[in-house]
Amino acid sequence: MAELSVEREESAVVRERSLMKEYRFLLLFFTLLVSSLSVSFFMVATNWYVVDYLGVEVMLGIVFFASSVPRLIFMLIGGVIADRMSKAWVMFLSDFLKGLLLLGVIALFLFDLFTIWPLVILAFIFGVLDAFFWPASGSILPECVKQSQLTRANTIIDMTRQGSMIAGPLLAASMLALGGYVLLFGITALLLLLAGVIDLVLKKKIPEKKASEAVAGQTETVIQAMKEGFRYVKQSPFLLALMASTIFLNFFFSGPLQLGMPIFASHVLQGDEVTYALLNGGIAAGMLAGGIIIGIVNVQRKRGLVSIIAMSFIGLMFLGLSLSTTFIGSMLFIILLGAAVSITNIPLITVIQSHTNGEYLGRVMSLTSFASMGLMPISYLSTSMLLAAGLPIEQIMFYSAAGLVFVCLMILWKAEALRTAD
Repeated sequence: MAELSVEREESAVVRERSLMKEYRFLLLFFTLLVSSLSVSFFMVATNWYVVDYLGVEVMLGIVFFASSVPRLIFMLIGGVIADRMSKAWVMFLSDFLKGLLLLGVIALFLFDLFTIWPLVILAFIFGVLDAFFWPASGSILPECVKQSQLTRANTIIDMTRQGSMIAGPLLAASMLALGGYVLLFGITALLLLLAGVIDLVLKKKIPEKKASEAVAGQTETVIQAMKEGFRYVKQSPFLLALMASTIFLNFFFSGPLQLGMPIFASHVLQGDEVTYALLNGGIAAGMLAGGIIIGIVNVQRKRGLVSIIAMSFIGLMFLGLSLSTTFIGSMLFIILLGAAVSITNIPLITVIQSHTNGEYLGRVMSLTSFASMGLMPISYLSTSMLLAAGLPIEQIMFYSAAGLVFVCLMILWKAEALRTAD
């Protein structure tokens, strides 16, 4: 038995080495690592800049709205572009242009011209570029590794992103403390430009595909395919219930939490950029832990019910966070909240993959993501308006969490197709 165990371990090591020897995968790994860190840096820099430097936290919702709307509008188009162009080239354009924009931001900052409206415009452009980057970066992996290596490669990429979400805010806070916004924006710009260079090298290592059929008629084909996807979803009570659930989850959760975190760290916890960074890292650490837990348990039955219960737990932890006045208590609630997010999402994605016709899977996943983002801009605006009306952030978070718990109870009661999904 011991010899068999040793042989299995040696076999696993061989597989790991064979993956890490794939030059294209290494390039993709490094560009996604650099890009993920730059996203974390940018988020911390802009959010804290609005709250701490400009002192206009009521405008934070406008910044989020400006970045989320173009992502929503251009996401499906970005998927089509990624299928018809070199994905690495799309990634290069996105990374490189964002890097150049941030260099311009440094110039504006030095001349004291980087006010709230240039920041809103910057967020909008970043949202457009992200709408094309995400589909390209999410679908390039099969071109970089063998089919048998996809699962292991996906695991490494996901762990890299989660790790960046943990380390990125902490590094950003350190740079803010050491050198201020010029240093942080400058390093973020250099990271994006570096990612762009790696994207170009990756493009050269991926064989060019043959040109597809004539462009004429392709737009009509895409529209028809999207309509078929909508029809497929409408015929599935499970998918309809799932999309309705994700819409309400993001409405009550995304805006109050994402806008609330920097304000909560500053006004409620009386903290600084490090406090905000630790809260961001806490939710990422919780998501990582939740993913590990759900992977170990490997739920096979009642996955819909597990997800709804976990979603209710998100609401309860969000409720606890809104009532917390200490850093330790807030970190505990935010970590548990992050774990519940993963325990909610992973079983639902598995159910979709298990019960969706393979011919429609890509469109269903795209529409699910589209639905989950549908009310996020409204959530950001609503939160911003409540802040402008003078409502404290902890009260906004409390009422949002209560609304989320109520919605989860309604789903448990009414959405039988989702509750009984295996």
